[in-house]
Amino acid sequence: MTSDSSALWIDTVVIFGAYWRAQRVVAAAIPTRNGSNLTWSWSLPANFPPGICLRVKVDGGASKQSGVDLQWDNHGFYEVMLDAGNLTLSP
Repeated sequence: MTSDSSALWIDTVVIFGAYWRAQRVVAAAIPTRNGSNLTWSWSLPANFPPGICLRVKVDGGASKQSGVDLQWDNHGFYEVMLDAGNLTLSP
């Protein structure tokens, strides 16, 4: 059996819980269309810890938050800042 230490995530219960909750908040967001762009918007629950990122994979296109391009991670995802409250995908 081999172990990939890069796949191991060690953090506090608060951070794990925030990430788990963030997945549900973003998944429940219904996108709006503006031309060919899709934008998801969300509100975070009260007492949600600031500075939490959610890793998001998309099938293609460019992702932005508040008009700023997100950088594609070489592991195949974007890190979305939940505090921004939005994500836009452009073809």
